Order: sequence, then C-alpha cells, then structure tokens
Amino acid sequence: MKNRYDKAMKNIEVTNEMRDRILNNISKLDLEKTSKKTLPFPQYKKYLSIAACFAVLIVGSVIVNNTINLPSEPPVQIVPDIVSYHSVAELTDAVGFTVKEIHELPFEIESVKYTSYWGKLAEIEYAGSDNTVIFRIATGDEDVSGYYGDFTSLKSHVINGYDVTIKGSDGQYLLAVWQNGGYSYSVQYIEPVSQQEMLDTIQSIK
Repeated sequence: MKNRYDKAMKNIEVTNEMRDRILNNISKLDLEKTSKKTLPFPQYKKYLSIAACFAVLIVGSVIVNNTINLPSEPPVQIVPDIVSYHSVAELTDAVGFTVKEIHELPFEIESVKYTSYWGKLAEIEYAGSDNTVIFRIATGDEDVSGYYGDFTSLKSHVINGYDVTIKGSDGQYLLAVWQNGGYSYSVQYIEPVSQQEMLDTIQSIK
C-alpha cells in the first residue's frame, strides 16, 4: 500500500494557476457581506477557517497520471457541507424540513439563491438592484441570523400568531427574528426598510 501511495504522490502536480483558483474559491466561501456585520452562523465559523487550510493542502484540482489505479476508498469530507440548489423543493429535501418562502418584497427580484448549510440550516437569498433579503430557517431556538450590528430601535409584534422582534435604527429596520413550532427564523435586509415593509415581508412567508 505504501509503495502505491508513494508512486501516486509523485504524479500529483498543483500548478500556480490551480493554486490561485483554490485560494480564490476559498476567499468566496461567504463573507461578501461582512461590511454589514453579517457573520453567517458563528457557531460554525471556526470550521470554515480550518476547512480553508485543509482545502489548500488536500482539496482542489490536481493532475494525477491517468495510468495509476489507486485503491477505492470511501469519500472524506474536508470542507463544510455548503450546497446550492435550484429550487425550494430541492432545498427542503436537503435539510429535511419544509422550507417556506417570502412572497412579498418591496423591490423587484432579479435572482434567488437556495443554500443548505451542513444539511441543517436553509437560506434563501432574494437579490434585486436596490436591495437584498436573506431568509434563514433552522430547527431549534437559537438566533440563526448571524447579524451582530448595533440597533437603536427594537419592537415586538405578533404576526401570524407568533412573536416577532424587528431591529433597526431611526425608524428603519434591517432584521427580524422569531421562533415558531420548533424552528428559528430570520429575515435580514441589506438596506434598511420601513416598519411596514418589514412586517409585510414576514406576513407573506408561507
């Protein structure tokens, strides 16, 4: 086994172009919204940095001599399981619970992204030219928003039978969080909206 491993390693080459592509992919793992103080899932953030290191060393595109037949081994997951899907149905299958959707937004939607994080948390991102909304759902009662901005306006509302806290500043709101039926929810706007627009957004979730 060792001789076959040594022979295989001699035929592995990582070019400069491939190394740059790996590093570029790692840099895009998430936090394009850090300027808004959005930290996606702080309980998992330590795994992202560890995974990034392993990805540079182990994962990525390598060129292996096609004449080598290595013994079949079960796959090993090196990076966290963050997967994008094409529909809410696919996302629902991935996380194992029904993923609801937002049906009313105060801007025109240009694109929608469906993402599963570790098969436990569902995220739908609705993007438009003027604003973007991130809607998250997970089992449990922890805050799943990952948002740690400073707020001067906090209000509680009963919407569709459950208590919702909306957060913002100067009468404009960025974030709403609530729990219902064993699930935790969050709605985050990238650009602040009025209280009524935030409430309308939450009421439209089905």
